[in-house]
Amino acid sequence: MKILIIAPLPPYHRGGIEKVVGEVAKRLSQNPSADVNVWSGTLGEAQAGDWNGVSVQTYRTSKRVGYASFRMFADLKRFARDFDVVHAHGLGTLIPFVAALTAGRTPLVISPHFHPQASTQLLGMMKPFYERVVDRYTLDKANKVICVSETETDMIRRRFAITDKVVTIYNGVNADEIRTAKPYDFDGTLVLYVGRLERYKNIHRVVEAFAHLPKRFAFYIVGEGPYKSQLEALVHHRGLSERVKLLGACTDTELYRCMRTSALLVNLSEIEAFGITVLEALAAGTPALVNEKLGLRELARRFDRAVFSIPVEALSARELAQTIHDVAGTDIGLVDLNDFRWDRIAARTFDAYKEARNA
Repeated sequence: MKILIIAPLPPYHRGGIEKVVGEVAKRLSQNPSADVNVWSGTLGEAQAGDWNGVSVQTYRTSKRVGYASFRMFADLKRFARDFDVVHAHGLGTLIPFVAALTAGRTPLVISPHFHPQASTQLLGMMKPFYERVVDRYTLDKANKVICVSETETDMIRRRFAITDKVVTIYNGVNADEIRTAKPYDFDGTLVLYVGRLERYKNIHRVVEAFAHLPKRFAFYIVGEGPYKSQLEALVHHRGLSERVKLLGACTDTELYRCMRTSALLVNLSEIEAFGITVLEALAAGTPALVNEKLGLRELARRFDRAVFSIPVEALSARELAQTIHDVAGTDIGLVDLNDFRWDRIAARTFDAYKEARNA
């Protein structure tokens, strides 16, 4: 089967969608029945080459145009018929819409990575129209829709009135690599955040809480994003520069060592369909504190002795600090993550491709 996976950014870029695309594509490429190709936008120069056994083609684009490009549109229009299935990721971009316009008779699979609300007020004003026109057209054209959680599946079914072609395939985790990572030497109680730096992620609430925590607590923030300068200003304003560090991006090896060092992972995002970093924390033996919303709430219910959910908006900084203090360092034991192995995720995705082809 010749497979084309299309993503906003290439699989070696740091990001949730790119993580899923990369991990699944690598494992599918090991299947002798699969010829895997990945096309994506890029914020750098367009290039083509081999990445971990996967053929990757990038097209120069920008966030302003939803990571799509005219050249990608033209190539999809021309070559879609050469593939047995086209799999497009990220309804928050124009990538799936472009795929729906150009796939023709080639079976189309969509992974929405759906957010029920916009991340900014301006996008919120546009979202109802975008959903009614762009998202609905895209999902109507799809032969299969892959959601990353039961929460997302329920949202897609209710919001777009589709049922029979929706399947839930969770995201995965490199549990073995994480469990064998060597912790850093660290004197104190480390709280960790990993992900995009956006206001809706509520990282600033954790920073505010740290003004009420003992000095042995430290907060390391891993990731990049548009909210970075505001976070840096807040850390300076609160006089927390010695305890709260913005580390920027890091490699998987560095990240896994941080996970093994930390006493608590925080993910207080308002609009997560899933939460890969929560699984990574559990693999490291680290408890997670999450917002009581959407996919994060689902993980808290599944791993109720290791993932603790809170109504973030209802808590004061002092109350959040007390919760962090109480949960950090909880002994969660060895959490069973076999259902979230990437090889199983890839196998289920390949089955979805076959179902889309036979639909």
